[in-house]
Amino acid sequence: MPIYNFNARNEALSTMDSIPDPRSAVEQSFSPLAIFNHQKPDIAYAERMAAELINLAGAWVTVFQKELKSDEEQTEIWDEDADPMYRNGSDLKAYVKPETVAWELTRFGIDNPLKLTVVFHRATIIDVLGDRLLAPGDVIRVPYNAAKSLLSSPQRPWYFRILNTFDSGNFWYRWLYYSAVTELITGDFALQVRHE
Repeated sequence: MPIYNFNARNEALSTMDSIPDPRSAVEQSFSPLAIFNHQKPDIAYAERMAAELINLAGAWVTVFQKELKSDEEQTEIWDEDADPMYRNGSDLKAYVKPETVAWELTRFGIDNPLKLTVVFHRATIIDVLGDRLLAPGDVIRVPYNAAKSLLSSPQRPWYFRILNTFDSGNFWYRWLYYSAVTELITGDFALQVRHE
């Protein structure tokens, strides 16, 4: 039984070297079987289906992007802004997914923060908002439990602050959705306007 020498330097790199390829260089470079090819009709179909899913299952939400101060260069602001400024709202369709209720024990008692994951169609949000996508600190107005809050509370719709964002729904190296994890700020006493 022969022992194969894996360190041999005189063997051919591939068995395909000696077989001629009848295709042109363009056909070899842009194969219809290639996974990374943004001109594939399957990707366009997936984009249309993702947009249709958001349009069917989603609701109209309003996004208020936080305006950066003149001395700030980055969109990620880790320090608390005592006087935030926001741009005019942009209306977008989004699918709203409530998070599981989780109780948190804080130093002031038990807290039950309401969190939502708001899912947008990525291509649409890029068309509407441009290069500056959603960032932590932006606010989304969501018609959350609109019928119930209309009967029991004047706080309709509810406002949610974005905690973080992430891409989701990968299809052949193309992200189809853009998701934002948010927390409820409606009724937060720390955000109410002070009258002095």
